[in-house]
Amino acid sequence: MSSDLPNTREDDMDPPRGSHPHPQNSTPPSTPPAPAPSPEAIAITTTWQTLMDKGRTHLARRRMELALQSFSSALLLCETHPAVLGPSQRFRVLGDLGVFIAGEVGSVLRQLGRLKEAEKRFEEQEADAKRLGGMEGARCRALGGLGVVGYQLALRAWEERKDAKEAEGLVKSAMGRLEEGGRVAREIREEEGKYWGHGPTTREREASAWEALAEGRLSLCYTLLADMDASRREAMMEKADQAARQAICYSRHLDGSVLPMSQFFYGRVLLRRGKKELALQQFNPKSDWAWNWGVTTPAMAMCKEPSEEHRGYLREIIDAGADLDILDNDGYTALDHAVFSGDAESEEIVLNGLRRHLRLSGADLAARRTEAYLRKGYREILQEKLRPILYQHAETPDCVKQLRRVYAETLAADSEKSALFDHLKYIRYADFKRFGRLPRSSDGLVRSYRLEQPGEEENELDVLIFFSYRWVNQDRTLDTPDDTDHTPDDTDHTPDDADHTQYRRMIDAAEAFLRQNPTVDAERLCIWMDFACVDQDNPGTGVSALPIIVTQCDAVISLVDETYYERAWCCVEAMMIGGLECSHSSYTVHRWYEHMSADAAAAAAATSPGSSPEQSDNQNNETGGWTLQRARGLRLNMKDKKLTYEHDRQKVMFLARQSGLLGRLRY
Repeated sequence: MSSDLPNTREDDMDPPRGSHPHPQNSTPPSTPPAPAPSPEAIAITTTWQTLMDKGRTHLARRRMELALQSFSSALLLCETHPAVLGPSQRFRVLGDLGVFIAGEVGSVLRQLGRLKEAEKRFEEQEADAKRLGGMEGARCRALGGLGVVGYQLALRAWEERKDAKEAEGLVKSAMGRLEEGGRVAREIREEEGKYWGHGPTTREREASAWEALAEGRLSLCYTLLADMDASRREAMMEKADQAARQAICYSRHLDGSVLPMSQFFYGRVLLRRGKKELALQQFNPKSDWAWNWGVTTPAMAMCKEPSEEHRGYLREIIDAGADLDILDNDGYTALDHAVFSGDAESEEIVLNGLRRHLRLSGADLAARRTEAYLRKGYREILQEKLRPILYQHAETPDCVKQLRRVYAETLAADSEKSALFDHLKYIRYADFKRFGRLPRSSDGLVRSYRLEQPGEEENELDVLIFFSYRWVNQDRTLDTPDDTDHTPDDTDHTPDDADHTQYRRMIDAAEAFLRQNPTVDAERLCIWMDFACVDQDNPGTGVSALPIIVTQCDAVISLVDETYYERAWCCVEAMMIGGLECSHSSYTVHRWYEHMSADAAAAAAATSPGSSPEQSDNQNNETGGWTLQRARGLRLNMKDKKLTYEHDRQKVMFLARQSGLLGRLRY
């Protein structure tokens, strides 16, 4: 009998099912085991996986720069270690990068109003995320992007062409994508909740945010359907109301812009249903905290993420009466966030709203805009430039010198900031001591800090003391005879009295400081005092720079007397150093001293048993008995502090709020 399989030997054929392919007594051939990976290969693979996990986490949280950083580092590992990380790992990195890039390009195109192109990019992102697997967060974002673009296309078809059929088809497609995104997010949240029972995890919160945004966008879709068909308006508005309420529910305990945008969606539905007062409660939310912390309003959220869509919503809520003067947790307003984001159109929308609602003059609006740009400068210089140095180099002896160098470099590289903030200026203590009185800015003693060039000798400025004091001159012609306050931009006469009391106290305090800090070289000790270091003929940039100047001083010495802590300007300066030096802060490089009479020091010690004054040993000199001791770390409140010129109140309060940037405390 011939076989249907030519040239097939019996021992080449598969054995009968259930039989062993080799005789019992024979040893089957074995495949040699793969060599164990080296410790270096294990470390490289672990690092690569960590970078990939971080990249996906950052991508899900919309931290795009960090996501790109992680994926780029993972790709670099693939290129430098091809023997360990082969084509499959490289493919995974490129796939994740593709998902990342498609989502970013889609978002940019949507903000530019190029909706059809944006739709294509989001479709690519969704398809790639689904194909690669394990990228549910990116898929949710893609579906959300598709839903938003679909809604905007439907809105355009209805408003520009009144094409109800096209608009309805587009909006229903958008709703399908939003519902699918919400379903995926819900699955993530529920799956995560199975394994973690001690409160929501970060991933659960992210999923809740995606659900909230999907429901909020669905409320927009239902509202559009209501506008297109009067016969079903009430039914559609009821569904819009339900979706917006659900968005509020999902976002109630979330940070960022999710809750304020959900409040906007719900407020918009209420406004469309004729419930304006209830709508304004959503547009102008109140803090839930017993203490006076701020909240992020819908207007702030829209200014933080400017786009054509958000600018339209911003106009809507301003027309409805949204309060643009509400402060967030950091003391910022909607105008501040418009300036921070660099969006001139949003900035103009907010300014127009302030003009209409508060009837502000052109000068008032200009002042508000200037303050917003100052706040932007403070945030960028203090938070982004100087604060990292304080955290990373607080224990190094040259920390303050690094702060001075970085500030000088920042002003040299940024003409906008150098127009807002004065350079660091100082007086050599030796010159100050010889001068015999408080010098004015025009007396020629002031020097400007400059960057050292290669080969130059070390900068003469080593230790810098900031003097905070009252202007005690009673001989000026003033609005009130009880002038015990000062403002750094006063221009007339001297802040001292005929006996040069404040000048002599500064000398006494500086000498005591040198005795208590014997390693400080008196020849390289310098001082900052406002009458000399703020240009008295053009004080604006010097006053604005006060919080930044304090940061670059090694010590602040407050010349305390019976009314020092009653005066607004003195308290602002104390608050600035308090945010840096007090025990609540993480910084240890700044020191705050109080120079006061021996009797006052004894009274302070009696009320603060733990204090141990470091006394000057020159208590019986001609300036009287004084002590120099570390400050008590008072918590100051600006309420009811006295000012000679009441028009300075807004400026003082503004600087007081900025002092919160210098440490963890918020004033």
